[in-house]
Order: sequence, then structure tokens, then C-alpha cells
Amino acid sequence: MDQLSKRHSEILDTLGRRGYLAIEELVAAFNVTPQTLRRDLQDLADRGLLRRHHGGASANVSTANADYGLRHVETADGKAAIGRVAAKLVTPGSSLFLTPGTTVDALAKAIVELAPSGLRVVTNSIAAASILEQCPGISIQVTGGIWMRHNRALGGTPAVEFVENYRCDLHLTSIGAIDLDGNLLEYRDEEVVVARAMFRNARRKVLLADHTKFGRVATSRLAHLSEVSTLITDRKPNEQISAMIRRAGCELVVTG
Repeated sequence: MDQLSKRHSEILDTLGRRGYLAIEELVAAFNVTPQTLRRDLQDLADRGLLRRHHGGASANVSTANADYGLRHVETADGKAAIGRVAAKLVTPGSSLFLTPGTTVDALAKAIVELAPSGLRVVTNSIAAASILEQCPGISIQVTGGIWMRHNRALGGTPAVEFVENYRCDLHLTSIGAIDLDGNLLEYRDEEVVVARAMFRNARRKVLLADHTKFGRVATSRLAHLSEVSTLITDRKPNEQISAMIRRAGCELVVTG
């Protein structure tokens, strides 16, 4: 295999695991010039193998997220930083909805470290509930529903019906993808219907999304960024994404 083909293959493999990569990340990873990387990306986009964006590229897949274990490892430091910042929004005596996801798992760990008293959590994430049980001052309500192995969580109609019984101060959610129009997207209907129920029953919506989520695509729509109060991310987005966030009127908090 010649060098160009080998690099193309490695770019596609990395995108398959990460979902989205910025030009500067690819330049650093492959030790080539930005011009070379842009030509590579355009060639792969012309062949329908990836989606080309201003400043980067995303995997040409909208129906499946990366493996849960892999997501725990990738951008782990960024997710931990997001979790620490988001945890400071959680005040003693408040109530919150938590969705599944590795970024929310990082948030749950940060909440345990702060140990706020009188907290009430409604969640469909078994992973988050297992973390929060370490803090005796937190009351945890776990939904019923269909077991979603990929996310260590419960979903579907039974989970939605459970959530509709509550109205919480905060909805803290991660997301599978944020497209360039500001749509918040997930990969599975049985997951997103529960997130929608939490979304409409929360007084304030806070989105936790590391930098790899920008420009990605998925099939199930949760909401639009304009409906979110605050977006917390680990890295300042490029100008195209930043402009989209400004148009949405969403508060942007960058941890790094």
C-alpha cells in the first residue's frame, strides 16, 4: 500500500473511532501540511467516504455511536473538566435529570466529590446512578424501560412515562452530535425519546459536549441549540461553530 493510501485508511479509521476531527488535529497526527490534509479530505469526501466541513471532517456514519468503553477513554481529560464545571451548577437541595453518556458519568463523579446535600436525581443511566450511590446525601430515582447495553441505560416508552411524573430544576445532558445547523442529535430513537421528556420537563437545560461532537451527524433529533441555556465544552470551537452558537443565543462555557 502506498503512503497516500495508507494515510487515507488511517484517517478513516480515526474518524470512525472519534466521529469528528479538526484539521489541526489531523496535521499533528500525520505530520503533514494543512494543504496536504485538505486535499486528502477532499479526495475522500468526493468518494463519499467522509463528510467534509470547514476546519475538519466527520465520519460518514449517522446510525451508530462509538463503543461505550472506547468513549470512556477518548477525550477523557476533556470530559472530566466539563464534568467539574457542570457540577458547580448543581446546588444543594436541587433536582436534576441526567441522561446516559460518558460525559455525564464524568459529571456524576464530580458531583460525588462536591457531595451536595438534599439532591434529587432522576435518571435512566444505570452507570450514573451507580456512581452517585457513593454519596448518601443524594436521592436517586431510576426509570424503568428497555435495557440499552450500548449506553448502560434504560430507554423507550416506559422510561418516558416515568420521567413525565417529574419536573426538575436542571437537565444535564451530553449528546451524540451537534450538526452545523445547531441540531442536537442522537443515534437511537429509544434513547432520544427519554431525553426529550427530560428536556421539556426541566426548568434549565445544560448541554455537556466535548469538542469532538461538533460537526458530527446522527439520525435522531433531540432539540436545537437555541433551546439550551448553557453549553459547556472542553475546547474553543472554530469560528464557524462559534458563530452558530452565538446565533442560537446559547451561553458558551469553555473549560480549557
